[in-house]
Amino acid sequence: MMQIDDHNNPLDPLSQQQNNLDDDDNAAIESDTSKVDEVEESPLVLALDDLESRVVTALNEFKSHPGRASDPAASNVHDELASILRPVVEVSSHAGPSAARALASTYPHILGLEYCVDEIYTRVNSELVLPVALESAQSDVVPAKRAASLALFHTLHVEWGRAGSYL
Repeated sequence: MMQIDDHNNPLDPLSQQQNNLDDDDNAAIESDTSKVDEVEESPLVLALDDLESRVVTALNEFKSHPGRASDPAASNVHDELASILRPVVEVSSHAGPSAARALASTYPHILGLEYCVDEIYTRVNSELVLPVALESAQSDVVPAKRAASLALFHTLHVEWGRAGSYL
């Protein structure tokens, strides 16, 4: 004999509806995660994440710098700030274009060279390096950091013009 409050009753429309909802929810979750896995496994996305993390680390160190030389006898603050920003220049000017060329040659059937270069330039330079440098040049309270940010623009322009870079 069946009980009224039995939730596994196949004849009960409420339990059938609940089972159907459960199945739909699980199916939606499974399909969503498969799309996320495909995006996360893209070699371009992995390369972009690596490049961005290196730039963010250097920019965070630059932003947290006090603006005074840690050892005034050994170096001045401008040299110290330039050395902190050097990884940003390297990633922006050389590692980014190199990664784009490597990805395009390794995965020619998936990724084109123009697409890789555009994506890396957009995410690393247009959306990260240039806005942070501009913001720091305009509003940082430490004059040495403002000067280093302005010098970064000149350095990037020179480095982008070298062989193996963007220009």
